[in-house]
Amino acid sequence: MAVPLTVRNLTSTQVRIIRVERFEDPNSLQSKASGYFFSSKNNTSALPTSPQLGEHAQSFNHQDIDVTLVPFESYTLSHARGGHNENASMLSSTTVRLTIEASGNERHRIDTNPSYTQKSTQSFIPLSPNPSTSYTALFHPSKPTPHLTIHTNHLLSDKRWMSVLPDILPLSALSIPGTHNSHTHYRALPSVQCQVVDVKSQLEHGIRFLDIRVQPVHATDITKKDFHLVHGAFPVSLTWPKHFEPVLQICYDFLETNPGETILISLKREGVGSATDEHIARILEDHYIKPHASKWHTGSTLPYLGGVRGKLVLVRRYNTAPGSKPIGLDATAWPYNATHALFPQHASTFCLQDFCEVLVPEVIPTKVQHCNEHLVRAAECTHHIPGINTDAANPVPPGPLYLNFLSGSNFWKRACWPQNIAKIVNRGMEEWICAGHHLEQPAAKPRYSDETVLNSKGEIEVAGVGRAKTGDGSTGVVVMDCVGENGDWDLVKLIIGMNMGVLMKTQGAS
Repeated sequence: MAVPLTVRNLTSTQVRIIRVERFEDPNSLQSKASGYFFSSKNNTSALPTSPQLGEHAQSFNHQDIDVTLVPFESYTLSHARGGHNENASMLSSTTVRLTIEASGNERHRIDTNPSYTQKSTQSFIPLSPNPSTSYTALFHPSKPTPHLTIHTNHLLSDKRWMSVLPDILPLSALSIPGTHNSHTHYRALPSVQCQVVDVKSQLEHGIRFLDIRVQPVHATDITKKDFHLVHGAFPVSLTWPKHFEPVLQICYDFLETNPGETILISLKREGVGSATDEHIARILEDHYIKPHASKWHTGSTLPYLGGVRGKLVLVRRYNTAPGSKPIGLDATAWPYNATHALFPQHASTFCLQDFCEVLVPEVIPTKVQHCNEHLVRAAECTHHIPGINTDAANPVPPGPLYLNFLSGSNFWKRACWPQNIAKIVNRGMEEWICAGHHLEQPAAKPRYSDETVLNSKGEIEVAGVGRAKTGDGSTGVVVMDCVGENGDWDLVKLIIGMNMGVLMKTQGAS
């Protein structure tokens, strides 16, 4: 029996669904075992051949429809109540073939089976010659309704995604993927390791917020510049100490090669040494920032993208010496274990979710809920963009930078080690962005008056159309553990894709 399927447009232009076809899946028995119908790691076509379609032709039905989905909108098809071949195997399932029409009346097609149980990625097949744009689909077997989200293939490498965004966007308007304890990819205690790929790979795959924790090698001598990389009280490697300077050099090299990008770098003192925040502040300024001043943005207010391209933006989680001029975005008032907090009190530069005390596995769903709620808050913001919705010469200052930490752990309980929590939380956020982010509940009736809701055989039934909420739909900075595990960067790509809201706003005004 066929199951419902929700199709969502996560591109920056409208998409029309013009045809829905259904037929018994000739690969059902084989694919049920593996759980895959299509896969980004499998280049072998899973589309049924002509003989296979002929064998299952009795179960074939189709419906021409005309459903226009603007960006962020979704459309739910419920199961076909007629046309099923009574002689078909009880173990078989139904493939749904969708034909869409996009820019320039170009048509594309995809086959999917909503009954499959694993997420997967597939490219649309172009039906028009020399299409101007290619599309991919990301399938999630979400409950109660599976989702298929439509995405525009990246025209630029993930290394340069910021370069297509306008200079006038404040950083707080962007959707930025980040990593928690970005430097903890080395072989270490399982409770210490938060990442599975190195910083260079993170940047090359789109990460633009780095969270770095350091401890001075020399606790009192400010002429010594070496910092150890740490995670709490622990070193980040079981072999030999790892140092801060190589991480910075990776960032410098990346920005030199990709000058249209910027990297937010959060620096905090941790570890068991006796050094103070003020000691760290002197070392950083004297040995790292001043000698490379052109590579750093150390202003105290949220900047615009155009002013920080090619630079590191300092997010300062350490105190400076009394009487000295503070530098960077001041995050020293960071509240511990916060579910929703604005700080610092005098400026509200940040809006934070960092609920991290996941002490038992039963608390992981609570963590997921806090992350979801912060994504909702971020998406509801309408950002002030100079020359668009605020004066170009004297703009309203940018709103707070939303920071959403998906991380949590309990060092003393294996089920709550970072990688085990990340498997659940990251997947939950991925499904939420696809299925619910910036989306109202589906309407009781579709708003398309010319659409055939249900034909005489009951082949197609419309369950509803989900519309975009008010706001820009941005995610803010989403800070993750274990990104890129087994080559899976889908969540990072989804976050980058949510910049389509502010991008459309600037394009619409031009």
